[in-house]
Amino acid sequence: MLGFLYHQKPVKRRRSRSLVRRNPQYSSNLPDLVTLFRKGIEQAGWSCLDFLRHKTFVPKLAAFLCLGGILFGAVFLVHFALVSPEVPPENLISALQDVAAYYQDPGNSYASSVVVLPPEEEQEWAVLSTYAGQDDPMGAGIQVEDRSTDIEYHIRPGETLSEIAYTYNISYEALAYYNNITNVNRIRVGTVIRIPSLENLKALEVELAARPPQPQAAPVKTATKTVRIAYESRNNGDVSGSGITVQFSIVDPPAESFQSFEWNFGDGKRGFRPNPSYEYTNPKTYVASLTARDAAGTVYKSNPLYIDIPHPGSVVEHNTTKFITLSSPDEYFVIYGTITKVSRYPDIASAPLDLSESDQFLTKVRFKKPGFYGITTREGNNVEQYYSVFVSPVPTMHADIATENYNWYRTQYNTGTQSNCGPASASMAIGWSLGKYFSVSSVRQAIGWHGDGGTSFEELIRVIRDQGAPANLQPLKTVQHIKDVIDSGSIAIVLFHTSGVRMTRSDPASDLFGKYYNDSVGHYIIIKGYSLDGAYFVIHDPIPSDWAVNSFRYSDELSMIGRNRYYPSTELLNSLRRMDMIVVPRQVYP
Repeated sequence: MLGFLYHQKPVKRRRSRSLVRRNPQYSSNLPDLVTLFRKGIEQAGWSCLDFLRHKTFVPKLAAFLCLGGILFGAVFLVHFALVSPEVPPENLISALQDVAAYYQDPGNSYASSVVVLPPEEEQEWAVLSTYAGQDDPMGAGIQVEDRSTDIEYHIRPGETLSEIAYTYNISYEALAYYNNITNVNRIRVGTVIRIPSLENLKALEVELAARPPQPQAAPVKTATKTVRIAYESRNNGDVSGSGITVQFSIVDPPAESFQSFEWNFGDGKRGFRPNPSYEYTNPKTYVASLTARDAAGTVYKSNPLYIDIPHPGSVVEHNTTKFITLSSPDEYFVIYGTITKVSRYPDIASAPLDLSESDQFLTKVRFKKPGFYGITTREGNNVEQYYSVFVSPVPTMHADIATENYNWYRTQYNTGTQSNCGPASASMAIGWSLGKYFSVSSVRQAIGWHGDGGTSFEELIRVIRDQGAPANLQPLKTVQHIKDVIDSGSIAIVLFHTSGVRMTRSDPASDLFGKYYNDSVGHYIIIKGYSLDGAYFVIHDPIPSDWAVNSFRYSDELSMIGRNRYYPSTELLNSLRRMDMIVVPRQVYP
């Protein structure tokens, strides 16, 4: 051992690199005390080695123990250096984790060969979103990224140039030109492209606009083929207005047949995965479709999908409103409780109510003028309840005079075609009869999308019956025929020519008599009541109007232009296109 130690040549010590990143706010040197301690350890170590070469066993044993203490001190010094508050707080393990995270970040220049994909189930969800603020949409939800300089973007598996361009709000032609890409359908994973800064994007658009038309080769004539798509939906809980989540799928040919996908979700947003999921929240009918391409560049166009999001007030499961129809201003609205609020009025005293026969236990009120009222009450056990009350301007008989727990009025607005008055009337009839929501687009889907959208009595009856509601044809020639239907607790679908009924001359929200549109076409409506003198029919008219754009609806939450209207019975009978009607009785009662 002594000979071995004596004949060893000095080894040149290498200067080790610290794995701990330095931070300017911390000192780069250890305290002077630590430095002196380190020099003392080194000197003591060399003294021990020299002692071992010349002394006997007992002194050698003492020297070995001394050397062990020195080694222990060295280990302590290293530990102190790593955890000392004089250096960055990251220890060796966290430093290694930071390095790993750095190289997994696709925004760093060394990450082109490392791509971290989300779990497979998450890849199926649509990840793109628009942004209503001043910043640019960056994809995968709302993000903020510096667009003052060009961005280096690394192509990831499954991405297309159109997807990247859409994410950064730039046309894919401009993005291809900026990066000298000649074949937009062939981009390789790991390729780095540049996303132009906002300033460079403006200059690029000017440059492209000034370019002379480029000569193009004769296009290869490839017939557009069709791909069939479908969807399944689920409600997002049982909270009013929560919307639905839709899972899209490719039926035929299978998704594996295609290399690129571009889904149009019907609200201005896109998806680029084979089978995306998407959430809809606002009441509306959305038209979704798919454009796909296979390896040969053949384009496939899909069938449209009509996805209907009902207003919560139209669905019994989500609706807490009670609907009341009063046949005249003389009829009483009665509750066991008190009225706490009347929509569109600052307080109860300013509302047109006659509360002279009410007390603290019973509210018995008459309305001083006709129209819609949103009434909030506080009833037994201090429970709050909302009522949508319609007061007829003339004494009438209504099929829906009883309290309802859902709103069965529908419109044909934005339901896939401009000629959906028939399906809208059938949707209302199903809701009226069965108390369930069956959307206008679902009726249209059952009938089929053909011609200009016109439908027949026979088609409407078939769909109504298929949903479990009875429907039959009866003659319609006189006012008495309608009275008999309404008195039996049924409603009637009729087809008339709109030019035969006069228009409302004032605001249709307050003047409920006559039609409120200038169309001159055949049109389906529902007759739901009649005036006691036989001069008017009470109408549900599905002419286009919308929950979202109707300011009157917002004023009391549920009422709507066209929900109850009064058409002169003589004018309507004289303009019928068919001298019969579809009669639908009520099957479910509150």
